[in-house]
Order: sequence, then structure tokens, then C-alpha cells
Amino acid sequence: MLKMKKHVLGLTCMLLSFTLLFGACSGSNNKSPSSEKNTPASGQHSSQPSATEGKKPLPANPLKLSWMLEDNPNQPILSNTPVTREILSRMNVQLQLESVPTSNYVERKNALIATNNIPDMLTVDLNDIQMFARTGIFLNISDYLHLAPNFQKAIEDREEMKKMLVDGKLYAFPTLEYYRVAVAPQPLMRVDLLKELNLEEPRTFDELFDVLLAFKEAYPESIPFVGSRRGTLYMLGQLAYPMGAGGFQGFSTSGMYFEPREGRYVFGPTSENYKDVVAYLNKLYSHKLLDPDYSVNTQQMAVEKLSSGRSFFTYDNNTHAVRLFNPAIAEIDPKAKFDIIGPLQNQYGETRSLRYEQDWLGTSTAISSKVKDPEAAVRFMDWMYSEEGMLVTNFGIEGETYEMRDGKPYILQSILDDHKDQQDVFSATQSTLGVGYLTFAKYVHEGTLADISEDLLIDMSERIDRLTEEGTIQFMGNNPPFTEEESEALRRLEIQVTTIFEQGVDRFIMGTRPMSEWGAFRQQMLDAGVAEIEKIYNDALSRL
Repeated sequence: MLKMKKHVLGLTCMLLSFTLLFGACSGSNNKSPSSEKNTPASGQHSSQPSATEGKKPLPANPLKLSWMLEDNPNQPILSNTPVTREILSRMNVQLQLESVPTSNYVERKNALIATNNIPDMLTVDLNDIQMFARTGIFLNISDYLHLAPNFQKAIEDREEMKKMLVDGKLYAFPTLEYYRVAVAPQPLMRVDLLKELNLEEPRTFDELFDVLLAFKEAYPESIPFVGSRRGTLYMLGQLAYPMGAGGFQGFSTSGMYFEPREGRYVFGPTSENYKDVVAYLNKLYSHKLLDPDYSVNTQQMAVEKLSSGRSFFTYDNNTHAVRLFNPAIAEIDPKAKFDIIGPLQNQYGETRSLRYEQDWLGTSTAISSKVKDPEAAVRFMDWMYSEEGMLVTNFGIEGETYEMRDGKPYILQSILDDHKDQQDVFSATQSTLGVGYLTFAKYVHEGTLADISEDLLIDMSERIDRLTEEGTIQFMGNNPPFTEEESEALRRLEIQVTTIFEQGVDRFIMGTRPMSEWGAFRQQMLDAGVAEIEKIYNDALSRL
């Protein structure tokens, strides 16, 4: 069963700018999974302002807002859904959604920002906020916070929020957790093959190599380790921190990370331990245990290999095992099963890994400074953080798409039954209704994921929470906010250094350049400005 733990961060005084922006500190509203699969939707936030507090009467004509969103292939965004219709009915807001495929979203977003031609609202990450807020392209939300009581209540005691500020001002609405199933990049293995081949579950990365080698010997045509679903940097980002280094964690394209051993930010690829990470991957590659297409794998390619019995291991989002791999592989072999293994100890005697950030600050919504009615746009976004807005954007319409039982929201069984033949019932249901994180919910409630998932997902969630409490798993953090001068310097320096790394690291992994030359490669990155990058990050950290 899921655990409830109240994340009271115990903040007393934040930076003056943070205090002025968000008000005095008080009790936390940040909730994590409870001991039941679905937490109450009402009652646990009894002090939260109502959806209509501080609002003007709805205008006679609908407020039209264009909104560009990232269209994830797991959950396609539909323009006409129960949620968009309910928003029009309740808020008199007509959303004009532009969904851009994940593979093209960054390019499209950057082009619109460069031409100062963004829609009324769009999804941005922390880097966008730091890079472009000062240009005036995004609405300064700080000037309108008096119109957003629900949002202000929701962000109380969320310490990471101060990392969103640019010169003490807020320029985007973050995606926050209301209730979340614990999720983390974890080692996922076909555990049925361990039993079949009479192998012990690996507890170290060295033992993992031995197990993958045994898989290859038993199944010569297989690709034991799929490597990645988003290219080289993503693969390295999942493995580097557990193996004793870091950088490119989660979906980050930056090699910078906070190293707890040193208490500071470092550039992972030039850290002392990084060579061992690359050498390990080279060893896997040379023994034909790593997918030769790891650097070009897309999510579709990786999922197909893991779901068809061609690959047996990946280090990735643990929910994929339950939602994607196991349902598909069971049609081929009913005994096949992916599950979390480990945690794996690295060669330095450490056992450590990361879980995704608390909240999704990197999936924020910026409003154009040219929006026709900024006050109305802010009021609408504030409604998204109200109890009413949370229910609509995560469950739809009461009586039509969900029902309340014992104070908790549940998607109607008839709707779930309509999607029972889909490979990923959860994502298919969310897509049809237009709800949840991968659509545009800003206060995310994952009760449906917990309700419809098999016990394996709940067991995984409990395990991740337990390891987090023990200190084996840490939350990924967000970068500290930078000054305009620092941001400009980082844009130049990080491109220089990361380009060198990206253009050269695959040669070491594939063996076309010997590991004996890693020192020279590392020095090339150092000479390109690593020390300056690290100083900027740590100077920014010291100001928090």
C-alpha cells in the first residue's frame, strides 16, 4: 500500500524576494501517496481558498486562450474532450490547444520565442525561464499574484519554487503534485529469466554485467541491455549517478549536477569517476550486451525491443515495466515479467540513485506578455490549482466521467472498460478524457494510476518511498537561478563543453577510441570552460 508522508520542509525565512513574492511560511500542502490507493480529493486541503475567491463574474463572451503543449506519444492530446468542454462551461474559457510532438517541441518552441510570436500560453522549462524571462516575452506573474489565492496556497513551503525566480520575479506556473505515485529511474530486469537460468539477482554493477552475459549466452540473438530510449545522453543520465558520477539526470541536457559527497555542483563528465561509467558501457558494448543502436533508439524502438522478448534489461522509469513492457510480453510468454532489481552498489561501495523531482517545475506554463487579458488568464490558471480545478483537470466531469466514493474521486468503470484492450489503459483513458499531467493539469492527482494498476506498481512505489526515507534514493534537484550575466555566460560555455562531450563520448563507448585517451578528452572539456561553469553554478547556489 502507498504511504502518506507530509513533506513539511520546516522553512522559517526564505530569501527576502521569495518571502515578498509568496508570503509568510505556513503549513505544507505537499502530499505524497497515502496508505490507500486513492487519497481524498476533499477535506485534506480544508484551508484552501475556493475556486471563485477573488474572481470577477464570468464575461458574456468566452475568453479564448491559445495553448501550445508537448504531445507525448504515450498520451496524445485531443482538442475536444470532456475537460475542455467543462472548462468552457465552468470558466467560460475556450482553449485552443496546439499539440506539438515531443520530438519537435523544443525546435518549435525556440522558433516561436526567437520571433517573439508565442501563443497565449505554452509549456516551458526552467532553462527557458532563465534565458528569456528578462526579454519581456513572458508575463510577469508576480504582478498578478493577488489574483491567484489558490496558487499561493498550493506553493506554500515548496522550497524548490525559489529556483524558478528570475531577479526575484515569477514568470511561469509550475506543475505541482497533489497526490503522486512514487516514480524513479530504476534497474528493470526480466526477473523470470533469473529463475529460468538459476541466477541470483545482481546486487552490484559488476554482478549486473555477469547476469547480462549469462542472458546473452542463453539467448545469443538477444540484445540484453536496450541502453536508451532517447539517445546517448539519456542513457548516461540514468547510469552515471548510481555508478558514482552524475550529469544529464532525468531529461536534462546539462552535464552539471549536485554531488553530495562534495556539497557542490560539478560537471559530471570531467569528474574523477566518470571514466569508469564510460568504460563500463564500453565493456557492455564490446561483449555485445548493449544495444548497438543505443545512440539512436527512440522510445518506440526501445519499448518494442523490451516488449517483444528481444531485450531483457533497461535503467528507466519504473512505471514502464508495469504499463508498457509486462502487458505486451505477457502475450508472448505469460511467465515473463519485468521488475525492479537492486539497488545496485557501485565499485566505490556506494548504493545510490535518483528519483524524479518533487513537482514538475521543468514542465511549467508561461503566459505571453501580449495576452489580451492578463488578469483573466491568471485567474484561469489560478483555478487550475483550486480543488474544483484539480478535479476537473484530473478526472473530468462528476457523474459523466468520474464519481465520488467516500470522498475520493474514481474514474467510472464503464470508461475504464472502454479502454481495457489498450496496451496502456491509464494513458489511453487520460488521453480520451483530456486529463492528467501529460495533458495540461497543473495540480496533478495520480489516483487513477494507483487505482487501475496492478499491485506490482504499488509495490514499486512503496519500495521507492522506503529507499528514499533510508537515503538510498534522493530527489533530483533543480538548478539555482542565475543572474542575466551568468545566464549569458552559461549559454556560451555549456554549448562549448557539451558539444565536445556529445561529439566524442560515443567513440569511447563503441571502442573506436581507446579509453587510454580519456584523459586527453577530459582535458579538452576542461579547457573549454568547465571551471567557469562550475563556479557560476556554485556561486548561484550560495545565494539561496
